[in-house]
Amino acid sequence: MYGTDQQRQIYLVLEYIEEHLEESLPLERLSKVSTYSSFYFQKLFKGIVGETPANYVKRLRIERAAHLLIYEQGIPITEIAFMCGFTSLSYFTYSFNTYFQVSPKKWREGAYLEHFSREYHHSKKSKQMSHNVKDNSSSSTYTTFKWLALERVKVVELPNRSIVKRYSRGPYTEGIPQVWEEFFHYANARGLLNQGMVFGTPKNNPYITPPSKSRYDYCIEIKKGNAEDLENEIVTQFTGGKHVLYEFAEPVDYAERNKLIECYAELYSYWLPGSGYKYLGNPIELVQFEQQNSSLTVVTKIKAIALAIEPK
Repeated sequence: MYGTDQQRQIYLVLEYIEEHLEESLPLERLSKVSTYSSFYFQKLFKGIVGETPANYVKRLRIERAAHLLIYEQGIPITEIAFMCGFTSLSYFTYSFNTYFQVSPKKWREGAYLEHFSREYHHSKKSKQMSHNVKDNSSSSTYTTFKWLALERVKVVELPNRSIVKRYSRGPYTEGIPQVWEEFFHYANARGLLNQGMVFGTPKNNPYITPPSKSRYDYCIEIKKGNAEDLENEIVTQFTGGKHVLYEFAEPVDYAERNKLIECYAELYSYWLPGSGYKYLGNPIELVQFEQQNSSLTVVTKIKAIALAIEPK
C-alpha cells in the first residue's frame, strides 16, 4: 500500500508528462519532478501506475497521435509525430504500427474504425438515430448532429479555479460513481461543497486506450483558504479560458458512456471543424450530486460536457 505523499508525487509526475509530452522525458528528469531518486522513483511509478515511466510515456505519445490522426485531419502525419514527442517519422511509424498493427496513414484513412465499438454515421448499417439526423452518408466522418442539439452548444469563459483532486484508473463504465460518492462525503464533511464547480476529466479516449489503463480525474473547486486544511489531498489549479460547453436536457448517467462518446465525437468531428476553433486538451464533465433521502447513497450524473478551445 502506497502512502498519500507517494501517490501525490506520482500524480504530479503524470501531470508533468502530459504538459511536456512533446519534449524529451528521460528518467532523470521525471525523477526530479517526483523529488525521489531515479531508482526509487522508477520502482514507485511502476507500482502505482502499473507501467515503467518509459513505457507510460511512449504509450501516451502513441495514443495522443492516434487521437490527432482522427480528429485533426489537416495536420500532416510528420507534424503529429513531432507534436507527440517522437524524434523521427520512421520511429513514430514503427512504434505506431507495433502498437496498433496498422500504419498511421491507414489509421487516419479509416482503420481506426476497427477499434471502435460502434459504426460511425457514414455507415449505412448505423442504427443510431435522433431528431437531428440529416442524411449525408458519403462523408468519411461525422457529417451532422445526431446526439447534440445545436442550440444547446455554447462558447463560454471559465475562470481559473483552485481544486482538490483525486484520480482512478479503470474502465469509464465502472467504478467512477463509487469514487464520486466517497469524494462527496469527504468534501461535504469539510464544508467544501457548494463552493463552485464540480467536474470530472476523462484523460483518455476510451476507443484508443485499453480500459484498464484509462484514467479519470475527480475535481471539486475550493476556496483558496481551504487548501491549508487539505494537506493529504492533491490541491492544484484548473486552468480556465474559453470552452465549448454542451448542457444536457437531462443529466446523463455514468453508465451511458457510449452516449457521452457520441457527443464528444460530434464536438470533435463536426462542431470544431466549422467553428473556427481548435481544442486544447481533455474534455471536462460537469457533475451534479443527488443524495438519496435518509441515506448515505449519492447518485452522480453528468449535467454538461466541455472542451477547452482557442481560435485556429
